[in-house]
Amino acid sequence: MLIDTATLSFLDSYKSFSIASQELATATTQYCQSPNNDAQFELARTKWKDAARQWSSIQNIQFGPLMVDNQAWKIQFWPDKKNLIARKVESLLKEDGPITQQRVDEASVVVQGLSSLEYLLFDNKAGTPQRYLQELGQRRCELLVAVSEHLHTVSAELYNNWRIDDGNYLSTFSNTGDKNPEFPDDNVAIAYLLDTLVSGIELIKRDKLERPLGISGIGQETEARPAQTQVYQLEWWRSQYSKDAIITNLIALKGVFNANEGYGIDDYLREVKQQGELSDNINKAFQQSIAAASAIDGSLFEIANKPERRQAILGLHAELTHLLALLRNDLPTVLGVSLGFNSKDGD
Repeated sequence: MLIDTATLSFLDSYKSFSIASQELATATTQYCQSPNNDAQFELARTKWKDAARQWSSIQNIQFGPLMVDNQAWKIQFWPDKKNLIARKVESLLKEDGPITQQRVDEASVVVQGLSSLEYLLFDNKAGTPQRYLQELGQRRCELLVAVSEHLHTVSAELYNNWRIDDGNYLSTFSNTGDKNPEFPDDNVAIAYLLDTLVSGIELIKRDKLERPLGISGIGQETEARPAQTQVYQLEWWRSQYSKDAIITNLIALKGVFNANEGYGIDDYLREVKQQGELSDNINKAFQQSIAAASAIDGSLFEIANKPERRQAILGLHAELTHLLALLRNDLPTVLGVSLGFNSKDGD
């Protein structure tokens, strides 16, 4: 189970993220060689979305190289409650000296990674092709390229840390035993997988829906008591990629549960624990959550404050609540493991 999950879910996802970030760095470099080329700008935007999608596949992993030295923050600074991204990026652009990858490497995580790139590529004022032809346009391009290269460096290092012929964290995770201080037995590794599943669904439910969209409970919204939204706290609100990221999160987490069609927790439940019904129920809950997210018409940013279109969002929230109950209440008991400190949902 562990080797299939590590190879077919984690390793493949890290590899895809590394490749996508490399293609993004190439696209931004090509665009900045001819910044009056709108087609190249749109290609850079497309490659950003590809990289954001691949990041969403590993965003919820709760152990390993991603958790060392703030790697996740270097990739995504969110939520940005004080609009620090815009302020820090614009401040850096006005400073003296060339903007290089080394300068970005040494800068705050606020100006590193996908969040900064989203601002540079999608902000309705700062992320337009026209801004790259105006004052500070050249420096804007320097930063765009430097941040893209920094992102690729981080993603490639994460992938290398998992690879068998490099850091080989894949072996660390999958070969449990007395000589493995991080994973002395299978139950510890399974507990980390459980934390990844539970924390991942909690993050979607709490940080990607409830807090930015003002969801306090099912059936509590009325015309007299509309939801109090904070749409600028949505993940990827500038690119309006929030819903797509959630769908990818759910598909990836389902892949962790199933080891992406290898021998996963679902098979372990069915064959070892004789809990086929629970395995089927969890898979069904994942499928229903993915379907509910896919059924939302439009971006979350667009429809957040349109009461007539919020029912689909509430439907997704209800499906996630059901899925989370299965993962947090039923699954640990059957697996014989306890949830760690990563589960932060206060319900």
